[in-house]
Amino acid sequence: MRITAFFKKILKLIGTIVESAHVSSNTDKEKPRTIVIRVRPQKKNLRCGQCGRKAEGRHGEKGKLRWWRDLGIRQIPVYLVCRIYRVRCKKCGVKTMQVPWARVGSIFTKAFEDEVAWFMQKTNQSATARYFGISWTTAGKIIRRVVAEKLDGSLLENLRLLGVDEISYGRPRKFLTVVVDHQKHRVIWAAKGQSSETLADFFKMLGPSKCSAIEAISIDMDPAFEKAIRDHAPAAEIVYDRFHIVQLLSRATDEVRRQEVAQALPDQKRDLKNSRWPILKNPWNLTLSENSKLATIQQTNQRIYRAYLLKESFQRLFDANSIESAEADFNAWYGWARRSRLEPFKKLALTLRRHLPGILRFLTRNLTNSAVEGWNSKIRMISHRAFGFRSAEALIAMIKLNCSGIELSPIGY
Repeated sequence: MRITAFFKKILKLIGTIVESAHVSSNTDKEKPRTIVIRVRPQKKNLRCGQCGRKAEGRHGEKGKLRWWRDLGIRQIPVYLVCRIYRVRCKKCGVKTMQVPWARVGSIFTKAFEDEVAWFMQKTNQSATARYFGISWTTAGKIIRRVVAEKLDGSLLENLRLLGVDEISYGRPRKFLTVVVDHQKHRVIWAAKGQSSETLADFFKMLGPSKCSAIEAISIDMDPAFEKAIRDHAPAAEIVYDRFHIVQLLSRATDEVRRQEVAQALPDQKRDLKNSRWPILKNPWNLTLSENSKLATIQQTNQRIYRAYLLKESFQRLFDANSIESAEADFNAWYGWARRSRLEPFKKLALTLRRHLPGILRFLTRNLTNSAVEGWNSKIRMISHRAFGFRSAEALIAMIKLNCSGIELSPIGY
């Protein structure tokens, strides 16, 4: 086998002609041994490096010799060398010609960048940069190029059921808005901010036709998200997250408990000690000691126990057989909450009545933000693994790499 054919096979160069290969000698210890491979595209017709279309011709006769770093062979650096020309494209104008082994604007081969991206899916950016001998900034640029190529727009096709939530990524008050496709089970969009304008940018990117195809969107009771949905996707049904509603009920219950503890006498405070989790946990998760504490509260503090019953009884709505049955259960609960003489529940009852249609849509859509919260947990892990990110753009690139269904595998030799 000729040495040119050997390197073409071992480097998996597709659509490429290997003209020559040179291995530097190891006489100079200060200069490590390197492998330099002269290549050129197999297709004779030059193509635009931006859009990939056939070019009209060269723009100038003098080309420029360019180098691309490839994955090393047994710790020996490998470089591809080719003379690159500028070409005229009807669509893009004058651009650099396309080459099959590298992405536009990169000094690394696709194999090298894919390997860096695979490492970034497993570890943090700093460790990856040290392993490959590149800078932290260069690693971030590689990720953006890989993500731009792998996510070709198919994530935004056939969207029907979505989930929207915000996640904090830094201080002071730095937030990302994250959109998840409930059917594809992946993050499809993320942007800096948590306002209605931020989410509106997502709908503007989709366009009116794709927005009209969205059937339902699950959110918490954030008015900013609701406004953006009403303005740009009015046909979509808003489904309020079940677990967010339970969280509001738990907060109201705990607020009643704290008020009672603050007003209790010393002897009464002893009975209320360690009472938080017995009244907030699900009944089937209570331990024997917590059940005993709950029984004590029932005997010694009727207001806390009434708040506990209000919290638990509301959740029967989510097990109703029909919308009509759920509405009847809510009306009974609403009257009880308004008469309960518990201010946190009186306020919460008014809030839940205003949002009742979106709450009851859970029965027909069975949508929650649990998938969104799951992805948020992974995003936090990505951020913690890197000890934070300098910019939202760097974090968003990592989110797309790890949470949008991009599948990479180590190349190796």
